Amino acid sequence: MNYNLRLISVFALLITLFACKNTRVAEYPKIKDNKKLEEKEAGVLENLIIQNTFKIKTASGRASVETNIGGNKTNFNISLRMQSDSVIWISISPLLGIEVARIIATRDSIQFMDRLNKRYSSSDYKYLNDLYNLNIDYDVMQGILTGNIFSYKKNKFNSAYIDDKYYILSTLSKNKLLRSLEEEDPSKPIIQDIWIDDESYKIIMLSIDDKKAAKKLLTEYSDFRTTDGGLFPYKSKTQIIANDTMVINLQFSKLNINESLSYPFSIPENYAKVQ
Repeated sequence: MNYNLRLISVFALLITLFACKNTRVAEYPKIKDNKKLEEKEAGVLENLIIQNTFKIKTASGRASVETNIGGNKTNFNISLRMQSDSVIWISISPLLGIEVARIIATRDSIQFMDRLNKRYSSSDYKYLNDLYNLNIDYDVMQGILTGNIFSYKKNKFNSAYIDDKYYILSTLSKNKLLRSLEEEDPSKPIIQDIWIDDESYKIIMLSIDDKKAAKKLLTEYSDFRTTDGGLFPYKSKTQIIANDTMVINLQFSKLNINESLSYPFSIPENYAKVQ
């Protein structure tokens, strides 16, 4: 399969984003105006996030994507269809509008169709996780796409604290000394932090830092707009901090909520299966 096409397509499900090493300095949200926030326990803050989550039965939309991978820039469009907790369907097209790839993900499998090379693949999450040394499932992909809360590798959020006028929900301990020790503890290699707006309780950024593998993912959300499912981030910026830094900008131009949708995925007989 063409490498660039495969990378772009699998990006849409954020499958290959943790395949690099050697972390660099991350970019964090801009500091808000000086405002004293009320301390909240981790469980209270997590419940507030859940109460204000993006709630839908179905969603469909169109978005433009700009990627920069090691200095190589690519632009393309995606059409997205989603049934909450069930199906994610993505069609990928260059700017000319001709579909080059299609993906469908369910709770137990992912299928990819490469129209340019007339190939397809079908696998479960275990196969992809073993192949790319990940721990991705449907809930992680859905959470990143929608800006909703999720736990990577079933992490438990142990602490909530205030930093730069944002709430942060973290899998590490609140005590700063203990936190600094945990950050260097090889037995606890994955750190998940979530930055939360103090008014909407929407996630404005999430960070997943795999220190053992020296990988880091940062997704920052912006341009929140009111929909029938609640506030939704029309813009997101994902950084993969690694040897070849990857930056992926996603901007929605259209979003429809709770309409009747289909998820067509029919593989032509002359397509070859990728092993």
